[in-house]
This record gives sequence, structure tokens and C-alpha cells, in this order.
Amino acid sequence: MLSKMKSLLNSSGIEKGEFLEEMYWAFKTQVWYRRDFGQFGKGSRLLAPMRLRNVQNIYIGNDVRINKHVFFLTLKLPGRPAPRLTIEDGCTIGHLNHITCVNEVKIGKRVLTADRVHISDNSHVFLDPNTPIQDQGVTSSGKVEIGEGSWIGENASLLSCTIGRNCVVGSNAVVLGVIPDFCVVAGIPARIVKRFDPNSRVWNKVPASQGRC
Repeated sequence: MLSKMKSLLNSSGIEKGEFLEEMYWAFKTQVWYRRDFGQFGKGSRLLAPMRLRNVQNIYIGNDVRINKHVFFLTLKLPGRPAPRLTIEDGCTIGHLNHITCVNEVKIGKRVLTADRVHISDNSHVFLDPNTPIQDQGVTSSGKVEIGEGSWIGENASLLSCTIGRNCVVGSNAVVLGVIPDFCVVAGIPARIVKRFDPNSRVWNKVPASQGRC
């Protein structure tokens, strides 16, 4: 603690200001936000969110960092159970992430998301071409689950999919299917481009013909 204080005293004015801002949001998270969330764990902080809706269905673990301008939304569909959005211990959620849940979204421990990541278990209904799409409601195509220790790249979109442990999702990828553990995926729609071999301890390239998710 003493070394951290010395480092802060020797830092620039900008860094001192950022530290004070962090302390403000840490205090606000634990005193204000945690009253309304389903759960907000110890040491977790939510920095300057853009929009929060129906947070009683959101469960945040311990030591989670949620960076600025996130949009979290849960929505209960008629005749369906309450949705559940879970972010487990040690996760870091990037700036401008957009996470919506009408069914279930589960982000495992120590997942890292980059900026502008979109995660959703739902989509707008567009069955009637004579009715504006925004008036037709939403539906879920299935749950979202992101395995422990995975990294989601910038601008990626994860839609009703399952991602295994310690996977890498490349920037701008659109994930629609099931990704096994220890895979690297990229593209639209995303396909497996590398897979870890536990015997050789090497990330091997996967031929395009074998990479479908």
C-alpha cells in the first residue's frame, strides 16, 4: 500500500485525476448501484455507464471492472421466466460494451472483453412486413455462455452462442454457433482458425474446410 501511495504522489496530474475518478466510481458502485442489482460483489466497480435497465436481473461477481459507457439491458418476455445476466468474478468489460438479455447470458470468470463488444441472446421480430420492426417485439434464439478465461476482441458480436474456455474471438467477428475450448475464431460468421493441441502445446492452424462452428 505504501509503495502504491508513493507511486501516486510521483505521478502526473492526469493520473492523479484518473485515480480520484476511479475512487469515486468504486464508492458509488458499492454504496449506490449494489442496492438495485441482483448482486454486486466486493471490489467490483461500474464506471460511468451509458444506460442501465432492469438491473435487478443482473448478477455481478467479485473484482469485476466494467469500463465506461456500457449499455446493460434485461427484459422479461411475456409468459417467460425472468432473464438472468451473470458476469462472474474477475472479469473486465470494455468501454461501450452493449449487453442485452431476455433469456440468459453468462460470462465466466476472468473473461476480458475489448471495446464496443455486442453480446445478445435476442433479436427483433420481423415477421410482418407491414409493421415497423420496432413494434414487433423481440425473441430469443438461445442463451449466451462465454467460458472462463476467454478474450473477446474489439467490435465482436456474440449472438445466442456458446464459447468455450480460454478462447480468443477476433476483432469484428460475428459468433453464432458453438466454439469448443481453446480455440481462436475470426470472420463473419466466425469460424475456427486455430486450436490448441495439449500434447504439443502449440496453437495449430485449422483448415477452412474444418473450421465451421
